[in-house]
Amino acid sequence: MTTIHPVHALKAALRTRLITNSALTALIGTAVHDAPPRGAEPPFLLLGDAQLRENGTNEGDGVIVDLDLVAFTRERGTAGALAILHAVQAAMASAPLSVADHQLSLILIRETLVRHDEAKALTRATARLRAFLHIL
Repeated sequence: MTTIHPVHALKAALRTRLITNSALTALIGTAVHDAPPRGAEPPFLLLGDAQLRENGTNEGDGVIVDLDLVAFTRERGTAGALAILHAVQAAMASAPLSVADHQLSLILIRETLVRHDEAKALTRATARLRAFLHIL
């Protein structure tokens, strides 16, 4: 049985992939966070809310992880935030993702939402990721 929680393992694998991707680091540097650090200024990417559901079979234990990847910018338009999400998606597709103590069978972006918060002067683009993990 795994010693690493599936959500933690997935976030760690994604963060490692993303902070080493040159296209994404050109946009945000290594600003990929579990929670925005106090005083952090956009642009940055947040590995946000997650939901885990059991998805085991007779052959083994498995889970489905839904994870929000949230790009923040100070731009009024959506181009910058969507460029960050595009770079994230390209980085994820560049090679199979290795998730500690788990086998990743499928990972996909199932939904993208974009909005500008006028009061906070922030644009936020959220990619809702779904990952199917088999526990080793």
